[in-house]
Amino acid sequence: MHLLDSPIRSDELLVETFDIKHRFYASSAEPMEHKELIAIARENGDDDLIDLYNDHSLGYAENGGSPDLRAELAKLYGENISAKNIVVFPGAQTGMTVTTQAILHKGDHAIVVTPSYQSLEEGIKYAGANFTRIALCPDNDWQPDIAAIEAAIKPNTKYIVFNDPHNPSGSLMSEESKQALKALGEQHDIILFADEVYRLLELNPSDRSPSMADMTDKGIALGTMAKPFGCGGMCIGWVVCQDKIIIEKLLKAQHLFAVCFSRAGEIQAMMALRSKDKLVERNMKVIKENLVLLDDFFNEYSDLFEWMLPQAGGTGFVKFKGPMTADELAAELLQNEILVFPSYVFDCDDDLKQYFRIGFSRRTMPASLDAFKEFVDERRAQWGFPAN
Repeated sequence: MHLLDSPIRSDELLVETFDIKHRFYASSAEPMEHKELIAIARENGDDDLIDLYNDHSLGYAENGGSPDLRAELAKLYGENISAKNIVVFPGAQTGMTVTTQAILHKGDHAIVVTPSYQSLEEGIKYAGANFTRIALCPDNDWQPDIAAIEAAIKPNTKYIVFNDPHNPSGSLMSEESKQALKALGEQHDIILFADEVYRLLELNPSDRSPSMADMTDKGIALGTMAKPFGCGGMCIGWVVCQDKIIIEKLLKAQHLFAVCFSRAGEIQAMMALRSKDKLVERNMKVIKENLVLLDDFFNEYSDLFEWMLPQAGGTGFVKFKGPMTADELAAELLQNEILVFPSYVFDCDDDLKQYFRIGFSRRTMPASLDAFKEFVDERRAQWGFPAN
């Protein structure tokens, strides 16, 4: 297939709603201001990075990421990961797509744990591979069905793709599930691609398990400055893997598809990484405050909505119990300047058609929730759910 054959569902929706009033879908952390980042770097005593930012070459940055940035990124992982195990890309989107092109060939088979980010599937199609979807289930707390994944393995299965922490549900994969996936990868010589872009945003840091890239040389992990740090404008994403042969493939593919990126973005990323704890604390404060409001709302409106309180990240998947599909509900919300991500964005199976995604990592979320509540109160009687 051609790369552009499939519509990008989320982007089509966002283009139509660029100026919408309430972005109740937003998933990345509260965006930072550059001056805020500089102030934090100065507090940390990182004057060397501030000086470097103000006096750096506008020539090409090093293919695969400059060594100083890769060294900072390696600190996010365990002892098996060094700067040489990391390839930097201009954003996580590029990283996930290019990795798929580097690993898969026409006729290969992959397994995709869904619902998930659309690009995780589209890259497989573009590589000419086939894939089997294994859906998560809310009745199982959004944990992967390991038996179903194992049953889907074929002689030509090369790749298992999953998202942890999970978008859209906000669930965390259990240590037991991750160990089971690790065992499958090692037993069947299958690469495990873990989209870990929401990592570091666990509500309880003690629930954070090792990165799949730390757990096995069959593991590849994806990261970004956008979700945990609120620094999407830096356009810095990265892929991590212990296997040096895979890293060489990624470097070659990165050179063909992206070549290099902004040195200014690399330097900003190093400022953010050295201030990791402060930035994550800043963003978790917003998330936790918003979750209190959301949990109160969904408890009060439990006749109409159901959700599992997220464990990590900035998204939740909400079930609508009313007389229309979640896609139809989202369309009505859109007419009232409220944007959520309907189930079709995630190409959900029929048993998840009543779900829609919300986001709660921005300071604008309370105003979106107020507008959502007003919308629901105006319609609940006609939906057949009169107020008590």
